[in-house]
Amino acid sequence: MKVIGGGGWGSRVWTLCCFPGAGLLDFQLFIFPLSVAQCKMTHGHGHSHAHGHHPVPLGSTKAENEAARQPEDEDYSSWDIVKATQHGLLERCRELVEAGYDVRQPDSENVTLLHWAAINNRPELVRYFISKGAVIDQFGGTLNSTSLHWAVRQGHLQMVILLLKCGADPTLVDGEGYGCIHLAVLFQHFPIIAYLRIDSPDVTGMTPLMLAAHRIIGMEPTSFLLKLNPSIHAVDKLERNTALHWAVKSGNVNAADLLLEAGASLDALNDKGETPLDTARQSGNRLLIHILAGETQAKSVRSNRLLKALQKYEISLIVLVTALLWVGRKIAILDLNQDFLALKGMLLAPGHRGFRSSSPGAFCKVYLPAIFFISSLFWAFMTWFICFLPNILFFIPFILSMFFLIYFFYKTWRSDPGFIKTSEEESKQTIISLAEAGCLDPRMFCTSCLVKKPLRAMHCHTCNSCVARYDQHCIWIGQCIGVGNHCYFLLFLGSLLAVGHLMIIATSLYWAEHCGANLRNDGLWIFLGEVVVCSPWILYIFIIICSFTTWSSLMLTVQVFQIAFLGLTTQERVSLQTQTRHGQNRPSLRRTPYNRGCVHNLADFLHCRCFGLIRFNPIDWTRQYHGSLNPAMNRNMHSV
Repeated sequence: MKVIGGGGWGSRVWTLCCFPGAGLLDFQLFIFPLSVAQCKMTHGHGHSHAHGHHPVPLGSTKAENEAARQPEDEDYSSWDIVKATQHGLLERCRELVEAGYDVRQPDSENVTLLHWAAINNRPELVRYFISKGAVIDQFGGTLNSTSLHWAVRQGHLQMVILLLKCGADPTLVDGEGYGCIHLAVLFQHFPIIAYLRIDSPDVTGMTPLMLAAHRIIGMEPTSFLLKLNPSIHAVDKLERNTALHWAVKSGNVNAADLLLEAGASLDALNDKGETPLDTARQSGNRLLIHILAGETQAKSVRSNRLLKALQKYEISLIVLVTALLWVGRKIAILDLNQDFLALKGMLLAPGHRGFRSSSPGAFCKVYLPAIFFISSLFWAFMTWFICFLPNILFFIPFILSMFFLIYFFYKTWRSDPGFIKTSEEESKQTIISLAEAGCLDPRMFCTSCLVKKPLRAMHCHTCNSCVARYDQHCIWIGQCIGVGNHCYFLLFLGSLLAVGHLMIIATSLYWAEHCGANLRNDGLWIFLGEVVVCSPWILYIFIIICSFTTWSSLMLTVQVFQIAFLGLTTQERVSLQTQTRHGQNRPSLRRTPYNRGCVHNLADFLHCRCFGLIRFNPIDWTRQYHGSLNPAMNRNMHSV
């Protein structure tokens, strides 16, 4: 008994591209579609694939592959209807049915023609057999499954949609007690999970979320299911375990962490009166015990309203103050008397490591560069007033530049960069419409946000959101740069450039006045040595300011060039250059549908009409989807 390759590989390609967690199993399904025997083997013994034991592709012999190719010179007139159905020969099947074959008649293994058509993804034959009286929810095979169960096991999304439209019942369970959604979870067919969007339990009361947390080690598909807003407090019928209990029993640390983040209850009791923490202690998993115990302690803190209000800004304030003290400490150590060079080295050595260990890990990965930038800016500002203030010549320009820098930093950070937002109902309708249109692919649909992805939008993994006309995620601001704050970002770069140049000039004047050596008379090395001895504090601030000034000048130059002469974002330019480098047939950077010329590009970006002299093209990039612009744009440009 075999499965001929059939169509429907698109859903597997979609799964492989978007969900690396689907891993080896979907790769095997893509290369070698499962046979009925494989379906039995995979589901008949505790779903071994969920634990990493993948079935060996049986239907991959040379003879079967040659049969799948259907050579034109082969005579099909002698084929029986089962073989013709497997190969999708509609005319041969119609000939046999017209001759009197009953489409409801199962074969020797209780498998109907509709089962064969579904597992081999033959939509024309499915429609034909149903029109001839085939029972769509007829059970068959060793696993006593319906045709819909077979299509779900194979991951044929379009076949699943067709069967559901024809009246198939997705809530029916097979001989092992699993419904369609449970099979999709076990096989990690994410497009089918998103389309079905069912939270019904199986015969034992196990919801899809419980099954994922218990059977499949790792973040997926638990993370994906949580985006569909399932019931995280539901319990099964046998042991009264929640999804968190099942994750703890199987040692699934990633799933347990995700469930806790989603608000899973730590006080839920199973039929033995055990909480998830009690279950972890019985299993002896120290990591889970540590996580659950820490969460239990944090829960008591969150119950206090005052502490809960302070907690919103607690980490930010702690890390910011720590960064200010850390940078200030380094500067103070550097400014010690030059006779204590050994002491300086000893004090500076543990500084960076100590700062990292005192900061929350997950928070630091996102906001540490931005906090370092703020703290450096603070000490640069203090240095100006302490050391450079007597120079009144640059006082007003520096104050104005610093004011604009802080203002545009705040506006860039606080402005919505263009996050794509949608309601649960809109997300559901989007999934259904795209799936039925065969467009549920990463170019048009974000599998992390479950939203229809607008043109030029991209998902930022740091912010965990899709951003319209995405340019980049700026680490020094801690925010994405998109259509909503791109202008503020350019003004921020310009202000930083102005502040940097003023600080460099003021530092040069300070050295000329306070240092004994002169660059022109004494040479470079003597001058540098004198600068280091004169004031290491000033030198440290000078190095930081030079670094930020260099970055801002290069970034501003690249940004203006891309906006004015290319009409592209940073992400689009990098994507096009990568595709061209790999030999793909892509347009040049200047020949893109977004490049309307320098003047019009700037007018579109700034939304400026210049008193009616320039016509700009107002486009809402948060709702500009594929197919809504001119055909050339949709053909040449893809969201990245």
